[in-house]
Amino acid sequence: MKSLNPLITICLIALLSACATGPEKSVDEIISDAVRSQTDEAMEAQPDEMSAEDYIGLASESSGKQREQYLLKAAELLIQRGDLRMAESQLQTLDAESSARSQQHQINLLAAKIALANENPRQAVELLPPLKELPLPQYIEARKIMADANLDLGYHLEAVRIRVELDHYLGTGAEKEKNHEAIWAALQRTPEISLQASKTDNQTTRGWIDLARGLRMAQTNVSAIQETILDWGTRYPSHPVSNQFIDNLLIEYQQTFTPATSIAIMLPMQGQYKSVTDAIQGGIVTAWYKQTSSEKPLLRFYDTSDESVSFNELYQQAIADGASYIIGPLDKASINRLTQEFSLDVPTLTLNYAENPLSLSDNLYQFGLLPEDEARQAAELAIRDDHTTAAVLIPDSDWGRRILYAFTKRFEQLGGSVLASEQYPTNVDDYSRQIKALFNLDDSNARHKDLEHVLGTRLQFIPYRRQDIDMIFLAATHRAARGIIPALKFHHAGDLPVYATSHVYSGYLDRNADRDLDGVTFCDLPWTLSSDNMLKKNFNSTWKDQRVYTRLFALGIDAFNIIQSLKYLQSHDYARFSGETGIISLDENLRLHRELLWAQFKNGVPVHLDLTIPPVKAAVHSAEQS
Repeated sequence: MKSLNPLITICLIALLSACATGPEKSVDEIISDAVRSQTDEAMEAQPDEMSAEDYIGLASESSGKQREQYLLKAAELLIQRGDLRMAESQLQTLDAESSARSQQHQINLLAAKIALANENPRQAVELLPPLKELPLPQYIEARKIMADANLDLGYHLEAVRIRVELDHYLGTGAEKEKNHEAIWAALQRTPEISLQASKTDNQTTRGWIDLARGLRMAQTNVSAIQETILDWGTRYPSHPVSNQFIDNLLIEYQQTFTPATSIAIMLPMQGQYKSVTDAIQGGIVTAWYKQTSSEKPLLRFYDTSDESVSFNELYQQAIADGASYIIGPLDKASINRLTQEFSLDVPTLTLNYAENPLSLSDNLYQFGLLPEDEARQAAELAIRDDHTTAAVLIPDSDWGRRILYAFTKRFEQLGGSVLASEQYPTNVDDYSRQIKALFNLDDSNARHKDLEHVLGTRLQFIPYRRQDIDMIFLAATHRAARGIIPALKFHHAGDLPVYATSHVYSGYLDRNADRDLDGVTFCDLPWTLSSDNMLKKNFNSTWKDQRVYTRLFALGIDAFNIIQSLKYLQSHDYARFSGETGIISLDENLRLHRELLWAQFKNGVPVHLDLTIPPVKAAVHSAEQS
């Protein structure tokens, strides 16, 4: 029996593969793809150490298809090293020359990668070619891009579903392992309130979500983590996740969870910060009582408000007393000094942030309720909601200007523009002057008076605000917001969506007072927005006079729970801790950041907005493509 021509063999294999997967190909197209793959193999035969510039050089000496392939390879390498402008330049050259549809698909895929790298996930999805027209390797690449775009847009479970489907098309164990890590990364970023399977999810997706929920509940107890994994394995014996991934997950938790024997809490227990400290300590002690481990750490408290004893003396005393972890200090001056220490004896978790993000110590972790994090997330949500021109209203204070800077920087990074900003005084209840200036209403009134003067008669008049603004970002306390929002409506800006930080909400229900805030969208802690949290219910009943400090109580809970998991947060970029203050991650400077939930006032009540579910008509679904 004669052997088949190698090219025909390739075509038959590809045809069978196409029948079993999403992409639909004709025989002619499959043969064309096979021919093209031979060119790709020739490309892969080039030395691995070749740079983008080498391929550009080869392209200058070539023509036709070979030249195009060299330029595509150059663009790919440029994207990998982060030279996005030069990569885009190469693609534009190709786009002008290319006539082949398959060539255009390759260009679009690389352009989508550039859009993702430029933090424009919507554009990345729009650039993707129709999935059914792609050969399998490009189909896989397009689905990865779509999954990553969903993740960047906040549709975490949608990213999980895409990658679960993608797993069927991946050939090698290494590819599947990398895909499983990406699935786990998306699950880590999903808020607990949204970590639920839908009715349409298959058994594999349900298994992933169930594993994430189980480990999240056990995240502060290694023994419970091990039991959770064993129990999950008995309930999902046929789940395609590899044993290697599960084993690595367990080993990771075991190696990075470092139990505390003694924790020193160093906070100001007298003076102006006493109430703040009481709330934080209340949260720490509550979390300590709730811990299920049989060997709870010893808690020792040190008063940093005693001016006769320096912080360094207290720190050394805590070390001498056997502290394996330190929580505190709270004041910026002490934290600033700690950042200059090359070595700290034990992991130290501060409850505020230094002025300089850079720290010399690899044992200093900074944690707190950073308002800049909230401003950046407000900018991200506004862009995600297709708002690109903002007016910003902030208090005339250092706090307000910090929030303005954080919002503006992030908003403009994502392609938005802050067209106007005003600062309102913190000691008045009338915000008319600032709102009029924000929307150019004074100019409208001046034009009206001029017209009346020319005509010599009184005219009926409604001030006309500027129309180039499509949203408002507000930084305000709940007291100020209750006056500002009605004033915005009075001054003809009530149709503009308002985004705000958690400060617009007192943290406890007050329907009558907050009815004026209806329509305002704001981010806040899971602790604040939850209605069935037993710890919070106990806090509300026990600490009635301290409700204003409810978020600091949550900070204390997280400070205790997270301190033994700090090394885990350093283990991977995707590592997260699901806490009462948000989903917590760690940056390269060992500063902790929180991803918050979103809510909107309706009838005076903050209602959680589950923004992890893509809208039916959103581009990220692309149902017609898949």
